[in-house]
Amino acid sequence: MTRQYWGYRINKSRISFFRSELEQNHRLRQGWGWDERQNLRKLELNEGAKRNLPIFNKVKKGDILIIPRLPTWSEVAIVEATEDFCDGYEFKIDSELKDFGHCFPAKIIKPFVRQNKHVNGDIRASIKNPSRFWNMNQCADSIEALIKQSSDLKDTVTHSARFNNALNDGICIALDQSDFYENLYSSLNETLSNEEWEYALVEGLRKILPEPIMVERTGGITEKEHGTDILIKYPGLLGRTYGVAIQVKDYEGVMSGLAIHQINKSTTYWDSENIKIIEKYVIVTKCKKENNQQLEHISGDVSIIFSCELKDLLKQIADGYIGLSN
Repeated sequence: MTRQYWGYRINKSRISFFRSELEQNHRLRQGWGWDERQNLRKLELNEGAKRNLPIFNKVKKGDILIIPRLPTWSEVAIVEATEDFCDGYEFKIDSELKDFGHCFPAKIIKPFVRQNKHVNGDIRASIKNPSRFWNMNQCADSIEALIKQSSDLKDTVTHSARFNNALNDGICIALDQSDFYENLYSSLNETLSNEEWEYALVEGLRKILPEPIMVERTGGITEKEHGTDILIKYPGLLGRTYGVAIQVKDYEGVMSGLAIHQINKSTTYWDSENIKIIEKYVIVTKCKKENNQQLEHISGDVSIIFSCELKDLLKQIADGYIGLSN
């Protein structure tokens, strides 16, 4: 079977932990694993753990994972899966950090720096993907060339870069160990109205999404026709555009299915504008997922981002503004 190539992100505030686990124990860790009920073999508690199922199901022995910010801040690791992840997976919560229980069998092949002369532009472009896990098969030839490359792939790491590595690591740890992100979420909920959340998220998404992706606020008079507060547009071939439609609500407590009904209008409306909607989201800024289990039966292809997931998104946005993203 032809091996696959994947992008994979780690918690940037725990670089040394991920490095030691991979180098010493041949384990590639992942977060959202602080409770035994989050074991992917018998998942009973989600709270974000379900996001690891694509990793669990898709990565096979011999596949290659490209991991930014490993083994140091300025480097990118080329890692090989040593077993099918669904077979070699184990759930073992770290005793000190009380998280990162998802362990996948892997070994590091070599690291590289993005600006090394042997690193092709397709790899650098793909690494900008903000997702936690994504497919990089389009970079297969470039990645294989790096694996075979005998020259030093880290020759742009200067003394200045090493200082910046240590500085950025220190900032990440300080932010993660404080209440910075929790306070940010609370502050925004206290100060922003529904409409103001739309503007804030537009600015934030523009900060973390790479060009030529466009983010627009589309709420207003015509919203009743398309149900879209924010539209993310990706250019396609032959003038076609692909879109992600987002509805934003500052609901709290138990929510109705009205927002889902509204965002479902986006598919037909934007198709008439030559925009094919490929994902639909409802962001509810204050609602908790555990209080809204009934929505799973009516949400269909609409993804709902509750308060817990919104905090993760705000963390990405904040890191983008501070300069710690990607």
